[in-house]
Amino acid sequence: MIDLRSDTLTRPTEEMRRAMAGAEVGDDVWGEDPTVRALEEETAALLGREAALYVPSGHMANQLGLYVSTRSGEEVWAHEHHHLIGDEQGAAVVLSRVLPRLYSGDPFPPQELLEKWITGLGDVHRADPALLWLENTFTGRVVPLEEQRRVTNFAHEHGLLAHLDGARLWNAAIELGVDPARVAEGFDTVSVCFSKGLGAPVGSALVGDVDTIRRARRGRKLLGAGMRQAGIIAAGALHALRHHRERLAEDHARAAVLAERLSGLPGLEAVARTNMVLLTTAEGEAARYAEAFAEEGVRALGGGDRIRMVLSLEVTDSDVEKAAEAITRAVSRL
Repeated sequence: MIDLRSDTLTRPTEEMRRAMAGAEVGDDVWGEDPTVRALEEETAALLGREAALYVPSGHMANQLGLYVSTRSGEEVWAHEHHHLIGDEQGAAVVLSRVLPRLYSGDPFPPQELLEKWITGLGDVHRADPALLWLENTFTGRVVPLEEQRRVTNFAHEHGLLAHLDGARLWNAAIELGVDPARVAEGFDTVSVCFSKGLGAPVGSALVGDVDTIRRARRGRKLLGAGMRQAGIIAAGALHALRHHRERLAEDHARAAVLAERLSGLPGLEAVARTNMVLLTTAEGEAARYAEAFAEEGVRALGGGDRIRMVLSLEVTDSDVEKAAEAITRAVSRL
């Protein structure tokens, strides 16, 4: 079975397992785990920030970014399909008690919408806007840096903060050919993932200035995520950060090959976006196609009119060819 459901499914490499087995550890709640500290320092440096906080999941990194940037009853502006909105069980409302204001369409809000939403600032009848939220990449799509600058500039000009959900920021940097810090520019907080794409078994990070991360560390403890000898898992993330970022270009190239092989299949439109291949079907048909793919030995996520396949560390050139052949067989019998 070739599993293309997500880039979170990879298992640690042998080199990563050795790094984890030999990790130097201490009590991270006391700030005394040297491997966690090394991971946090290197992550912050790569993203051009003062400090970073290692957390168990991207969900927590995002929620802590929200927690330290807003107060109860304030607004966060986000896309209707951002991970914050659709994939974190309503935690924004439950934990930080904020009001999401959502836009649709492009993965960045148009200027005229921002100008409309900012009118009436300070009106006692409405929630105060506090945070602008972006995601890069967005379903594999790279958000142009000039659009990010426009949005973050607008936020700061009007007294809002800006957060970037950069779970696949490493992919965006590779695709754009820039340092990760360029993708993170202009944001007050940024979350990044060590398991998506990079192949670590556990963990994400939130980066920001020293005071923001100090407050996020308290928030992490409040949520029950103070970790003790966390260096064992942090070592996997540190290995991935040091050794697996540049190889993401291989995933992007394989995604392009797979999309090209699937182009022209009846009933499907294929496009490659960084390490993802997105297939568009007739409305309501995606799940049926995904089931047919699985019967031929390829797992993919399908719903509505969209099938998503993700290339990652364990998917080889041979797997791409086999997947293309299997999907072609599946389509031929539908």
